[in-house]
Amino acid sequence: AIGDSYMAGVGAGDYTVTDGCRRSALSYAAAAARRTTSALVDESCPGARIPQVLAQARQVPATAGTVLVQVGGNDAGFSSIAFACLLPFGTNCLDQIAESRTALASIKLGLQESSAAVRVRSPSARVVFAGYPRLLDNPRTCASSPLGSLLDAAEIRAINALQAQLALPITAAARSSGAAYVDWPRAVARHSVCSPDPWFVTLEPREDSLHPTAKAYAAMGRSIAPLLRR
Repeated sequence: AIGDSYMAGVGAGDYTVTDGCRRSALSYAAAAARRTTSALVDESCPGARIPQVLAQARQVPATAGTVLVQVGGNDAGFSSIAFACLLPFGTNCLDQIAESRTALASIKLGLQESSAAVRVRSPSARVVFAGYPRLLDNPRTCASSPLGSLLDAAEIRAINALQAQLALPITAAARSSGAAYVDWPRAVARHSVCSPDPWFVTLEPREDSLHPTAKAYAAMGRSIAPLLRR
């Protein structure tokens, strides 16, 4: 498993810290490994961008059967968007989203490089790129949620559009590099940050905010598990 905080399982609890990286035993990679009695080597690290994931790829065991890759959110500036859009003293939300769109073009190339780096280490490994779960629902639903006082309809639509745009270079990189692509289950989308029963940490604790909870990671683990059996 290589990638960022979504791969590391931030938000799920049950953390250990290795090499300065906080990882959860309840991450989706760990959940899928348990379901398939697979041995997990987890090199993921919260905050990782594509350059860090390229370094992680160089640690992939030569005998790896499947390599899960989750990266791109930090390259697209998710944390900067959260700061701008959810904190009253942040910068302009829509301006930050517009700036983040400029980073999307380089993400496809970076993912292709990540896949190539994995295959140098483990030529027979199956590479699987993961997308990102949709955080928000439609503006009407979000208006009655705790985020309703922090985000207006235009900001919610812009965040949703950016997430949809981020999926495009990830899926394109998967196709062009011979990797598989897996999205998060619909059940996770139904339990967005705006839902009455969110499967995401909302605003506290801040270091886990806007990350999936253990329920969401477990659902993703169930989706990933069949790929490990092939």
